[in-house]
Amino acid sequence: MVEEERKLKTMRWSYKLPLRLRSLLRKRAVERELNDEVRFHLDKLIEEYAAKGLKPQEARFAALRELGGMEQIKEECRDMRRVNFVANLSQDIRYGVRMLAKSPGFTAVIILSLALGIGANTAIFSLIDAVMLKSLPVRQPEQLMLLNWVSKGQSYVISDYDGDSWEDSKGRDTGTSFAYPIYKAIRARNNSFSDVLGFADADQQLNLNVGGTSGLAKGQYVSGNYFSTLGVGAAAGRTIVDSDDQVNAGPVAVISYAYWTSRFGRDPSVVGKAIVVNSVPFTLVGVAAPEFFGLQAGHPTDAWIPLSTHMQVDPSWSRWLPKGETIFSVRTEWWVLMMARMKPGATKEQASAALDVIVQQETSTIKPPPPGERRHDMTLQLPTVELEPASGGLGELRRQFSQPLWVLMSLVGLVLVIACANVANLLLARSERRQKEIAVRLALGAGRRRIIRQLLTESLMLAAAGGACGVVLAYWGSGLLLRFMSGGGDQLHLSVSPDPTVLGFTVLVSLLTGTIFGLAPALRGTRLDLTPALKEGAGRIAGGTPGGGRMRPTLGKGLVIAQAAISLMLLVGAGLFVRTLRNLMTEDLGFDRTNLLLFGIDASRAGYKGERLASFYQEMQRRIEAIPGVRSATMSRHFLVNDGQGGEGVVIEGYAPKPGEANAGGVIGIYTHYVGSRFFETLGIPLLLGRTIQDSDTGAAPRIGVVNQAFARHYFGASSPIGHQFRFGSADPLDITIVGVAGDATYGDLRKDPPPTIYVPYDQHLGILAWQNVEVRTAGDPMGVANTLRHVIRDLDRNVPMHDLMTETEQIDQATFQERLFARLSAFFALLALTLACIGLYGTLSYAVARRTNEIGIRMAIGAERSGIVRMVLAEALLLAVLGVAIGIPAALGSLRLISSLLFGLNTTDPVTFVVAALLLLSIAALAGYLPARRAAKVDPMVALRYE
Repeated sequence: MVEEERKLKTMRWSYKLPLRLRSLLRKRAVERELNDEVRFHLDKLIEEYAAKGLKPQEARFAALRELGGMEQIKEECRDMRRVNFVANLSQDIRYGVRMLAKSPGFTAVIILSLALGIGANTAIFSLIDAVMLKSLPVRQPEQLMLLNWVSKGQSYVISDYDGDSWEDSKGRDTGTSFAYPIYKAIRARNNSFSDVLGFADADQQLNLNVGGTSGLAKGQYVSGNYFSTLGVGAAAGRTIVDSDDQVNAGPVAVISYAYWTSRFGRDPSVVGKAIVVNSVPFTLVGVAAPEFFGLQAGHPTDAWIPLSTHMQVDPSWSRWLPKGETIFSVRTEWWVLMMARMKPGATKEQASAALDVIVQQETSTIKPPPPGERRHDMTLQLPTVELEPASGGLGELRRQFSQPLWVLMSLVGLVLVIACANVANLLLARSERRQKEIAVRLALGAGRRRIIRQLLTESLMLAAAGGACGVVLAYWGSGLLLRFMSGGGDQLHLSVSPDPTVLGFTVLVSLLTGTIFGLAPALRGTRLDLTPALKEGAGRIAGGTPGGGRMRPTLGKGLVIAQAAISLMLLVGAGLFVRTLRNLMTEDLGFDRTNLLLFGIDASRAGYKGERLASFYQEMQRRIEAIPGVRSATMSRHFLVNDGQGGEGVVIEGYAPKPGEANAGGVIGIYTHYVGSRFFETLGIPLLLGRTIQDSDTGAAPRIGVVNQAFARHYFGASSPIGHQFRFGSADPLDITIVGVAGDATYGDLRKDPPPTIYVPYDQHLGILAWQNVEVRTAGDPMGVANTLRHVIRDLDRNVPMHDLMTETEQIDQATFQERLFARLSAFFALLALTLACIGLYGTLSYAVARRTNEIGIRMAIGAERSGIVRMVLAEALLLAVLGVAIGIPAALGSLRLISSLLFGLNTTDPVTFVVAALLLLSIAALAGYLPARRAAKVDPMVALRYE
């Protein structure tokens, strides 16, 4: 029985499916067949009734009565095919196109409003997709895990670490790098991973010399299994393999497809050529697959070289290592990042527990330092290992931009809400004007659901058109936004072109907005009384407002109030961000930021070492100062702004550290800046006491230092620090004498007060001499000497390239790029929201004035003044705006607490910002209400009394 039913269902579907397809694809032929079939049944019934003795005409009427009507039968047959929905939808679309084409201005305003709202959301989402959602272009990226260490304070087994580090939500220190012996042990002894790869970014850009021409490349040291574990092939040549990652192997390099294109024009002959990387000969063996950019989205890698070549390419590390150790043997220098591919069935918890055991075994021989040498933040506990999903690559970019992007997404979401409210208001007004049309359709038998579907179809068509235009705007806007985000330093290389994920998001947003803004007008437009609606002047009957000028609450006015409230929130947020940027830009940095040119240089990458390296920098400084238009030049290990900070452990003569300020040996962590002669004069930092660093402060002279005012105030109080001594570490003698006190200057973060800082001449500490930053003070435009500077460096040594040439103003702009991003975009979105809200207010009042024309005419006929009419309409406009302000202020106070960490020099309850935002909103509302008020005042009473 069951088998027979299954066969019957199969037979029914084998008949229904072709019929439905034919009904859609060959509609005319199917309709002819249906007409012939109904006609056949009618003729049969006529014959039967005729055979019973009825006359032909009577037989026909009897047959029709039995069938119930030709068209009704056909409609039932169409319903049985379940394809009427498609036909009706097609009919709705055609009708909707005709209706929208009749009002091109109305249609254009709605599409533009939606395009701005949907486009802004799509632009922000495309960046969220590129930064946080896209997977690496590798084999099965969902299997990849990044290994992180976690510690409550820095563990004694880590003397230094590279890679990314941050404080997690639990207040724990977290880092991404491990010691090389730990990497080797994990790769050899783990049971949860199919393989483990290691890598480390080159500290500075690599100097690649090909055919005698030098060029910079963002480099990365990688293990021999790097490409095989990721599943990345080569576009030309081959990739790095395990045999290349051996100390005695010939150094090889692989470059990215993008670098191959930009520098070599995809010349295949470069594969196999000899190249020079930081003065070390290499062989270029291949080009990576075109889609592979590395493991960090936004920051592509140009060249990969084996981990085993690290000491050759960057020998400066050996200066910091214990005697007899290398970076491949020392267990306290954590510099290798690890990514692993999980085995099927393995769990993160099992893998982490096994990794903890390996780390403990590898660090068990490390003895804690004696109490006198421990830092105050040092913990005697060993770090634990946690696994982080790495399908999207390294998480540095996500941690940097996740908060800004979600804040911006919230802003543009509010803009979209305002756009939807605006469109809903327009559609409400339009549905009021179409009441007679809808009433006629209802009177002729159309169902309310059918009309609602027609109106929703029109709304979805508008949303689809707005979404399509929004994609175009998003394509342009996301590129512009990406340039804004790249203002913080390195150029971000992200693909923000619309992909299936972004397009799916746009379609979803368009559908939701079309439904949201179309549903209320559709429901309200079909809820009417047919008798008055069918009469002439229905608009007046439905919309009359007897009872005077008191404003009647309506859905449209409620939407305007909501728009005003959201606009106020956006205006306050924009005001806070703009004032934050202004506070940062007007902050006293402690030095003169004008006419200052900056660039970086590292002659050690070209083979210069020790005294020869110092002589190179001294000669470079002398030649730069000889350039016409240059007033002075100096060098430093860090720039003062946006370039990190350096610190040393210091013992200060005569100072007793406070509890928790130093370790048991009295060593205090102090910000330290290694600088050249004329540093303070070039930067414009005032000297308060003593002298500055001079040319005579070389390695052969007594060691000296200059401290800033914060240092002198904190460690010496009202006494003068001149003549006092300090030392680096607890073992060295007290042989560095303080010879001067300089004014406080920003060092690192613009948001923080200048910390106690020591300035020492780099000539007296050649062990740290490698990369240098150069500051050049000019008499005029700094960029005017840029080309001459390049020639000077090239004449000294063409193998020593300059890095990141910019003015101090440009560097400060980079340091405040996030504040600039928020200030510009929030201001733009706030003004856009305000414009949309005012358009909504203008449309609502204009429609209200048009509906109340007869009432206004009566008022003027019985003696009302034109000024009174203007005041009445303006009062309604301002009342709507005031209600919006009353709702928006508490909403802003509650929601803006989320951005308190992004502000500087003010808080989220800043009264000035709230007052200015409220006054701006009320002023724009008054302007939006003035035009309808003026139009109302010009109404001719005689015309108004005849108004239909």
